[in-house]
Order: sequence, then C-alpha cells, then structure tokens
Amino acid sequence: MSIENRKQEHIEMALTPNSQGPLTTLFEDVILIHNAIPNIAYDKVDTSTSFLGYKLGAPIIISGMTGGTEKAYEINRRLAELAEEFRIAIGVGSQRAMIENPSLAYTYKIVREVARSVPVIANIGFAQIKNLSMDQIESIVSIVEANALAIHLNPAQELVQIEGDRDFENVLESIEKILSRLSIPVIIKEIGNGLSKEVAEKLYVIGVKIFDVAGAGGTNWVRIELMRSLKSKTDVARVAEAFISWGIPTAASICEVRSVSQDIIVIGSGGIRSGVDIAKAISLGADLVAIAQPILKNVLMGKGKEYLNIIINQLKIAMSLVNVRNIDELKQSPMVITGKLAQWICARKLKLRNNYAYIYCYC
Repeated sequence: MSIENRKQEHIEMALTPNSQGPLTTLFEDVILIHNAIPNIAYDKVDTSTSFLGYKLGAPIIISGMTGGTEKAYEINRRLAELAEEFRIAIGVGSQRAMIENPSLAYTYKIVREVARSVPVIANIGFAQIKNLSMDQIESIVSIVEANALAIHLNPAQELVQIEGDRDFENVLESIEKILSRLSIPVIIKEIGNGLSKEVAEKLYVIGVKIFDVAGAGGTNWVRIELMRSLKSKTDVARVAEAFISWGIPTAASICEVRSVSQDIIVIGSGGIRSGVDIAKAISLGADLVAIAQPILKNVLMGKGKEYLNIIINQLKIAMSLVNVRNIDELKQSPMVITGKLAQWICARKLKLRNNYAYIYCYC
C-alpha cells in the first residue's frame, strides 16, 4: 500500500469510536479543589501563555495529525485557520510522505501559509531519522517555516503495523546529531503510549528540553493498526491485540516527565477532551496541552470554532473555580491525587512541580 493510501486510512480510522481507549488517562484521579468564594472576575481570567517565542491565546497545540494526501491538504488548511484565529500553536503530520514524494509538500506547506502568526511544528518519525541526511531534515523544517521539529516516538505502532519499521538501533545518537545541528528546538513526542521518566532523562541529558507525553487514554494507534490488519486479512491482528492496553496513562506520563526537571517544557496530550482536562494537566505538571482527534472530528463537522470556544470557556471556568487568574497560578493550584495515579506516583517516587498537590495513597 502506498504511503498516501495509508495516511488516508489513518485519517478515516482515527475518527471511529473503535480508535479510542481502552485505558483511561487517569485524570479522573485528579481532583482540583473547589473554591466557593473565589475572589476573581471571570472576564479577567487570562488563559494566555508563551511558547516558542509567541504569545498564545490559550495553552493549546493542535497536534500534528496529517499530510500527504489531497484530503489532508484541506484538513490542514482548516486546522491552520483555527490556529490563526484562536492564536494557538499547530503541528503538521509526519512529513515522511513528502520526503518520499516531494510533490506532496504542498499538503504541509499550507499550514504556514495560513497560520502566519502562531508557532508551527514540523514532524518526522524516530524510525526514519537515522536514514535521513541533515539536508532532508532541514528541508522538512524549512518547507513549513517551522519554529520547532517534533520527532515522534511510535515503537508500539511501528512494531504492529503491516509496513512498520522495526530497527530502532542508534536512534538516540541520531536525535543528538539533529539537536547539535538544527537551529530550532526539538520536541520529543510519543503518539499514544506515553513517555517514562527513564526515557525523558536520557533525552534531557543530550539536550532535549521540550517533551510531548502523548500518553495512553486517547487515540490508540495499536488499535488502529489492528483494524487495518483485519481489513487486509493479515495475521498481524493476532499479534497487535495483545498490546491494545499497552502504555503509560497521560496523567501518569505528565508526572513521569515533569519529575526529570523543572526547567523543561511539558506538553500534556493523549485523551485531552475538555477544558477541565486542560486545567488538570497543567496543575499536574504540564505547561500546555496538545489535542488531535476531537479537533479533527469537529473540524470535519464544521464545528471547529465551536469546540475550541467551549473548551477554552471550560478552562476559564475551572480556573475561576479554583481562584486563579492566569496559567502560572494554575500550575500551583491545590489538588488531591487519589486512586491508581496516586499509587503510580508513590511507587515511582516521582517529584511533582505543584507544591499544593496532596497525594493520597497507601505506600
């Protein structure tokens, strides 16, 4: 199957209910402390934040999703319009397709052509980078005039994908080489199985300062590849089904990565579905969140603006109800952590950023 057809299948399958779960994000174990007498005016709540040298209207990134097909061009154009209007960051999908077929570059380039005043993030997979020259890496950055390059880690997806790459040797060295030669920041992101403290520590040592955890609890790419393999009547499905519940839940992954350092940028993603989820992610240790499937789904229904307005208003209400005026204050808002997430934090001896996080567990 051509890479263009595979990208089209990914778009279609990511929009189906079967693409989600079955793990939860564990945000249900985070309780923000309600303040019944908030000394705050809702209209003065400030959701703005800074990222990659830009002031954003909200701590939200439209996660890189697609590119490489005609339909992807139209989707990226509409996503870029939202990013520009709401002053939020945006990523493009994996640019492997345009490396293999340069005529597809226009499906990615449209993002920067429309989103002129917000950060744009280029994107390539970790399994491909060791086979790419620096000229090729720089070309995917320059074509979208990117402010950062996301290198996505997707070993689980690659290992169960019919056409997947299975050689991950020397990837860390390849990332280090890119870091030393690229003039823009590198973001390391997962795609639905989460980042651990150990992985983040290795990357931090070589100079990575921005991490997108992309934990379990949202779109499940193992499940998507399982659906693709069933469609193609291959035996890969029997292998993949054992890994549907594999990964680190998003809330736990935020804590894992934040524990590495307080001077890194942590992007919480994977199952972010509401403004309350955004508030919990930031209180837990994230600086921003990234959202993919819900934005894509609403954009295709013509409801992208409505969805973003709703989740930003939800975030403002949550901030009002915990009596914080801005994102910096939200990072230190009181909360109680219970259940499996509390047990995870205790068992892993993770250090949180929030001085007002009360962890309830038996350890």
